[in-house]
Amino acid sequence: MANSYDVQAEALRILEDCLLADQRLALPPNVREACKKVKFFGDSKPFIPTPCKITESCAALSALVGGLASAVASARYGIELQNIDIDTDKATLFIMSVMLPTVEGTSFLQCKEIRAALSEADIYNMDKPIHRQCTNVYKTKDDRWYHLHGSMNAGPTMRMLGVAEQDVTTEVAQKIYTEEVAKWDSTEIEKTANEQFLQAGTVCNTVEEFFASPHGKIMSEEPLYTSTPIKAPQMKWPSSEPGHKSLAGIKVLDFSRVIAAPVASKLLAVLGADVLKLSYTGNPEIDILMVDMSTGKRDANVNMKTEAGKAAFRSLVKDADIVIDGFRPGALEKLGFSSAALREINPSLIYMRENCYGFKGPLADRSGWQQISDCVVGISWLQGKFLGLDEPVVPLLPNSDYQTGLIGAAAAIQALLARTKSAVTFDIDFTLTQFNIWYYRLGQYDAEQSAALIARNPGFSVRHYDEMTSLLAKSYKGLQVSRPGLIEREDFYVHMSGKEWGVGDMKVLKPPFDLEVSELEWSVPSGIRGRSKPEWL
Repeated sequence: MANSYDVQAEALRILEDCLLADQRLALPPNVREACKKVKFFGDSKPFIPTPCKITESCAALSALVGGLASAVASARYGIELQNIDIDTDKATLFIMSVMLPTVEGTSFLQCKEIRAALSEADIYNMDKPIHRQCTNVYKTKDDRWYHLHGSMNAGPTMRMLGVAEQDVTTEVAQKIYTEEVAKWDSTEIEKTANEQFLQAGTVCNTVEEFFASPHGKIMSEEPLYTSTPIKAPQMKWPSSEPGHKSLAGIKVLDFSRVIAAPVASKLLAVLGADVLKLSYTGNPEIDILMVDMSTGKRDANVNMKTEAGKAAFRSLVKDADIVIDGFRPGALEKLGFSSAALREINPSLIYMRENCYGFKGPLADRSGWQQISDCVVGISWLQGKFLGLDEPVVPLLPNSDYQTGLIGAAAAIQALLARTKSAVTFDIDFTLTQFNIWYYRLGQYDAEQSAALIARNPGFSVRHYDEMTSLLAKSYKGLQVSRPGLIEREDFYVHMSGKEWGVGDMKVLKPPFDLEVSELEWSVPSGIRGRSKPEWL
C-alpha cells in the first residue's frame, strides 16, 4: 500500500471535513471544540478487504459520538473538555461485535445455555438451510442480480416463489432458489415481493444506477441524518450520581429490533442512560444478535397490539426523554403513536425513526435491511468488483448497521444538548441509505491501495451466494490471518455478569471510543427478553 496513506489521518479528515464542517448537521461550537481533543491511533493501514473506508468512517463517527458526550459532560458537570481516544483497530472490531461475546473464555455461540435461550426467539427456525438461503443474492431471468430476503420468517417469500418446506443442505437450498429466481424478471420479482407479499427485496444496483433513479435523486440531497426542531419546554439535565456520566438519568425507550437502532440505544446506555427495550415474545428476533444487542438494556415483554400494551407504552413515554422506533415505517403510527400523538403525552420527547431506504422518495415505505440498502445504493457491486468478480457481493460485515447506530447515537446526544439550551425538541430520522450515500462519497481506495489490501488478506474468498452468516464467519477467520491476535486483545473487552443468561463470567467488546474522565459502563448486563418490568428505575 502506498506509504503516504494513513488510516488515522484519513479518519481525522472525515471527522473534520465530512462531519464537523457539514453545516446541515448544525453541530454546535462546543462540540467542534470537544473534537479537537480526539486522538486516533492504531494500525496505519487498512486491513478489512473492502473498497470503502470502513475503518476510517467508523473511527470518525465514533469520535463524533465521543465529542458530543464530552460536550455534554462539560455542560452538565462544569468539567473541562476531555481527551477522547479512538483506537481504530477497536473501532473496526466494533462493526463485528455481534460475533465477539464470550462466556468464560469461549464464544457464546458454543454455550449450550445461551443457545437454548436464543432458540426461543427464532420462532420460524431461520437457521434451517431452506429458510436461511431465502435471504441471498440470485440472478434473474433478465440477467440482473436480485437480493431476495426472507426477513425473520421465510414463509411469505417461499410462497411467492413456490418453494416447499423441506430439509436440505445449504448447497441444495441455494440451487433451489437459484432455479426459482431465474424464472422471474427482475422488475417483476421486486414489485411482487414488496407490494404483494410485503417482503424486502431489491435489484442490485450499481452506484450510477442508484443515483440516476428517482429514489436516489431524492435521497442524495439528504444530510447524514435529519433533525427537525419542534417547539417544546426547555429541559434541564437530570440530577445524577458521581462518575460524570454524560447521559446519567436520561431515559431511552427502545422500540426496535435487529442492529442499527439497537446499536444507537446500546451506545446511549454506555454513556449512562437508562435504556428500556420493549420486546414481545410472540415476535421473532435474529437470535445471534441478542447477546450483543441486549447489553446495557433492561427488557420488558409488551404486546403493543393489546390495550394493556398500549397503556404500558403511554405510561413509559410520559417520562421518557427519547423513543427510538426501528420498525417498518408507519408501524408505530398505525398503533396510534404518531409523532404528534407522542408529543401529546410528552411535549419534550425526542422521537427517533430508523429505517432502510430513508423517509423520502418513492421507496420510503418499503421494509428493508442492511443488505437491501447495500444493494440498492450500489455498495455490493463495489465490493464484488473490488474482489475481482463480475457480480455483487454484500459487504463483509454488518457495517452500515453498526455505523448507522453510531449516527443515531450522535443525533440523540446532539438533541439532548439542544433541549437544555432552548425551548425545543426534535424528530430525528437516521437511515441505512443516508449512511451508505455518505459512506460512498468519502471515496474508495485507489488501485495501489486496493492491491495492497488484497495482498494483506491471502486466501480470502467470498461470492454472491455468501449470505451474512457466511460473510461474518469468513471475515472472522480472515482477521485471524491479516491481524493475528487482534480479536483476542484483552484490553478491548469488558467483563460482565452472565447471570441473566444463567451462565458465569461474560466479556463483550468495549465501546469504540474512550473518554478521559466520564465513566463508560454498561450497568445492566446482557440478558434474555422480557426479564424486566415495563417501568423506569
